[in-house]
Amino acid sequence: MRKIFILLILLFTIHIHVNAQNQKATVYILRSVGHDLDQFVPYFTYLDKVLLCKLGEANYSVHEVEPGEHRFHAQYKGKIKSTPETELVVNLESGNTYYISVNLKTKAFGKGRFYCEQLNEEEGQKRIKSSLLKKICL
Repeated sequence: MRKIFILLILLFTIHIHVNAQNQKATVYILRSVGHDLDQFVPYFTYLDKVLLCKLGEANYSVHEVEPGEHRFHAQYKGKIKSTPETELVVNLESGNTYYISVNLKTKAFGKGRFYCEQLNEEEGQKRIKSSLLKKICL
């Protein structure tokens, strides 16, 4: 009887461990507001150089992502051209929620550079309340 009890505890522990490993991370991608020059132009957001979503101004998208190290970047339409200074590398952990803000830093004559930044949960939730969910991406 004791062996069966120990075996059940061992199986239960393995089951919990396997489920924790299979759980994905939740990632919110938020587009910042306030760039008058490109308010009608969608930002193309990428995860590991794969298109996630085209976000309009004041939109956000939600994605379930495998745990591990991932690279986020954004750009206007066109050939993928992420660079280390425009990428955000995040090590996602299963079961956690992450908030990534897509921003455009403008320079003279309307030229700018995209960058992504990770937000804390409080700031992420605050921005979500003032944004619209983009339900269909791509």
